[in-house]
Amino acid sequence: MKQFSRARVDVRRWPTEPAALGTSTAGPRCSAPARPAQAANQTGSTSKLAGNNYTAASSSINSSSSSSSASSGGDGGSGFAAGHWPPPLEQWLVAHGGVVNGVELRQVLYPSGASDRLLVASRDHAAGDLLVSVPAALQLRYDNIEAAAAAAAAAGGGGLDAAGTDDLVAGAGGASLGIPPAEAAALLRLFDEMPRGSDTGAPAWQFKQALTFLYHLSRGAASPLQPYLAHLPGLAPGVPTPRVAMLMYDDAVDELQYGALVQDIHNQKYWLRHVGCQLMPRLTGGEAEAEAEAEAQGVAVGQAQGGAKAGPGAAAVASSASPFGGLVVDEELFGWAAAVAMSRCFGLSRGPRPTHTCVPLVDMANHVAPREASNAEIRSGSDGHVAMFAKKQIRAGEEISLTYGTHDNHNLLLSYGFTLQPNPYDGFYFDLNMETIESLVEGQGGDPGTGGLAAWQRELIAQKLGLAVGGEGGGGADSIRVYLSGVTAEAQPTAAAAAQASAGSASAVTDAPAAGSSTSGPVAAGPVRQPVDPRLLAALRIGTLQDRAWEKMLAGRSVEQIGAWGSLLARQQEITIMQLLTALASALYSSFPTTIQQDRQLLSSASLDVAAAAAAVTLTTKSTTPELQEAAGAAAPPSSVAAATSGSGARREWPMHPSRPGAISSAAAAGKEQAGSASLDPAAAAAAAHARDAAEAVRFRLGLKTTLERNLQAVVARAKELDSLKQVR
Repeated sequence: MKQFSRARVDVRRWPTEPAALGTSTAGPRCSAPARPAQAANQTGSTSKLAGNNYTAASSSINSSSSSSSASSGGDGGSGFAAGHWPPPLEQWLVAHGGVVNGVELRQVLYPSGASDRLLVASRDHAAGDLLVSVPAALQLRYDNIEAAAAAAAAAGGGGLDAAGTDDLVAGAGGASLGIPPAEAAALLRLFDEMPRGSDTGAPAWQFKQALTFLYHLSRGAASPLQPYLAHLPGLAPGVPTPRVAMLMYDDAVDELQYGALVQDIHNQKYWLRHVGCQLMPRLTGGEAEAEAEAEAQGVAVGQAQGGAKAGPGAAAVASSASPFGGLVVDEELFGWAAAVAMSRCFGLSRGPRPTHTCVPLVDMANHVAPREASNAEIRSGSDGHVAMFAKKQIRAGEEISLTYGTHDNHNLLLSYGFTLQPNPYDGFYFDLNMETIESLVEGQGGDPGTGGLAAWQRELIAQKLGLAVGGEGGGGADSIRVYLSGVTAEAQPTAAAAAQASAGSASAVTDAPAAGSSTSGPVAAGPVRQPVDPRLLAALRIGTLQDRAWEKMLAGRSVEQIGAWGSLLARQQEITIMQLLTALASALYSSFPTTIQQDRQLLSSASLDVAAAAAAVTLTTKSTTPELQEAAGAAAPPSSVAAATSGSGARREWPMHPSRPGAISSAAAAGKEQAGSASLDPAAAAAAAHARDAAEAVRFRLGLKTTLERNLQAVVARAKELDSLKQVR
């Protein structure tokens, strides 16, 4: 079995679309929410959700045992038709071949009024205890779709070329999910229409996983994963959709005050709108509805669709049967699916090929950092099953936690929709090129005439850092991305961390959408290990040398050796470098329009706004029984998002939808006893989302400034330590 980490969404590989950058909007928005107002004036308190403290089965089930056959009846394969809907995840997993040992999902209510779900131990555990094991057939993963199509092709069922499908069939979980070959083939055609990565040329995994979510959602009771879907954020009552950065309001994005992140968010927003507004309506039948509505209103069809034109293969996909049963997917729904996929997926590097998966119950574990702070770890088997083990002693009632990876707050906000304060892996990242190095060492370089870099220094820096000598072209990168961090000492990765990082590297996002992107962007920095990026420190050490005799001495050393925080070339030179770094950190801090003290005050106020907005959602949410849902559904006008018209003229709704958390459609509810659902007030929900975005923006930039402050403290302490040394090394 192999350890692995939560999937990383490296948006620095996403395309740079000129129309998407430098503005508060990126392309046409086909479903922009109304700007919320007066969120801070709404008061009240949230109530605790029903159905708390689910009890997991305490008996162990052999992880190699086969799962129960998935039912396509009215209970969605849950095995709990006579009970409340949805069934507890723990019981559902055990009933279908999973293992749950002394772990349960609890809901908690905080004094602020916010509620959350925590995965906790229901009994004591020793290090090495198996906590949860989930077979591949109970996971939501796009390779199960690919496996179903491959199996059909191998059996002569068509829909996919049989050549080269043996590895997919070997790891197949699609057959046990009852995925019809025709629908699997239709999904593969949709996969093929998604934006592609510049490094692999493959469709973006985030979008493939989002389509897989929507496929199982559209199947309703025919999908054995429906009970899992009902527990997902946005569908479960009281659990909002993750506010990953691409869903943030534009004014909140501007408040991040960090250009690199703002640019990445605009890139993500552009591609979300491209897929959600143009591709998906055209490929799933939404374009026809838009044309009919536009014709009724006397609007030109091209204008209604934003002038979008069909891409290669779009006609073939549109002419084939939709895998969503005629249900329309728009930007709002696709954005929900993409946000859930990005924030809940784990990367698997083991098996026939790398893939990504959402693992029921395991994905409820929260992230902590550093790795030593977590008490559980994830391992995967070659058959696709995923297991969670205790890596240290865990007491009953203690929260089960994981470390998703060595993510800085930049990537946490992009991928998961939250930040950590403090975050030991956080850093202030910026792009470094030869011109910047020249300016940093001005007057301190080895050129006796100008005080700048001598030719030998430029060549040595370019060789060690992989930079182009002239700043562009010449075989090196135009720039590299380096960091300043707040760690106080050089941290060497442990053997376990190195093994997990190796596993995570194969599962990191290397196939993010990059159609039309450039490959000459900044080379990304590695995880934070010392106060100053080794490459930056190496460049400054080489650039401030006065004697060319150092060239031969450094030629055989790696950039990590030259730039190690614990080593130095000469004492006085190192003091000079610390002075340069002090000036650099101070300049970066001064570039922010607000101070740490101002941000702390703003964050305190923003936290009150979040609590008030959350309370307003609770107060304006209409709880309904199944009978009231049916009556309301009959009286309300049909939604183009949640419903579609079948060939017989009857409206068919999405079985579940983020606009009605906790509810399932009347057709999907047959045979299920619902405990009630919630009908969100759109204005209150938008106000709550906007308040969360604003608070997270302040929290993020406060973390950056705190990082720079700690970096300054580390650099000044280092200078004082060096000043006390008597020997020149």
